[in-house]
Amino acid sequence: MTTNQHQEILRTEGLSKFFPGVKALDNVDFSLRRGEIMALLGENGAGNQR
Repeated sequence: MTTNQHQEILRTEGLSKFFPGVKALDNVDFSLRRGEIMALLGENGAGNQR
């Protein structure tokens, strides 16, 4: 039984993302549980566009 405190609130499996000339993500699995703190960073500031 899962308690609310450790409940999985987000899950992705096999995620891929491509831009012209760039493979940004390739078959990524990711899950996030309630109460966890995560950071996703990349070469260009995690995809920040201005």
